[in-house]
Amino acid sequence: MIRLLFILLAMMFSWPLLGQTNLTAEQQKQIIEKIDQTASAMTGMQCDFVQTKRMKLLSKEMQSKGVMYFKRPNKLRWQYTAPYDYTFILNGDKVQIKSSKSTKNIDVQGNKMFRQITNIILNSVTGGSLKSSSDFTVEVYKKDNTYFAKLYPKKKELKQLYQVIEIYFDSALTMVNSVRMVEKTGDETRVNLINTKLNIAVDEKMFAVN
Repeated sequence: MIRLLFILLAMMFSWPLLGQTNLTAEQQKQIIEKIDQTASAMTGMQCDFVQTKRMKLLSKEMQSKGVMYFKRPNKLRWQYTAPYDYTFILNGDKVQIKSSKSTKNIDVQGNKMFRQITNIILNSVTGGSLKSSSDFTVEVYKKDNTYFAKLYPKKKELKQLYQVIEIYFDSALTMVNSVRMVEKTGDETRVNLINTKLNIAVDEKMFAVN
């Protein structure tokens, strides 16, 4: 089951930007504070996503699409609509993974690794993970009018799977545009978040775990 969460986490990510500008420690601190304030104030979110998976052993990229819903403090629905139906629901300490063939319910309360991964998932889509100093070493960069953060895992479990997580923001630092993950194997997954609506009312039914 833990592997399923790692797979989902790897489904949230975009290509690196070239020509990045290094920022001073004070500049990075100010940007992280602004992003954290925005993430902390976010009550709800809805967006469409386009996910592209690139594997070193395959020449063809794999693409899928879907919709994501978030509601503070810890509710998330990540739903694939094409080319297949697959839904991940996080509601507090409960996780439900649904496909056309099966439904799995998971209680993450008693599993430290599950709690870590679900927190990363939530914080990746809101941008709140930049202040998780116990989990990551964070570096912030600028490219033209775009800011992005590189998160290097500190914990042994994550280091064994991933090299880096990259989170890209809009120019106003108000929302995440895309997230990228590079696995230890060199495989990459990118997800672009589009048609984003912030601070909207999201129906509780979207997060029902039956």
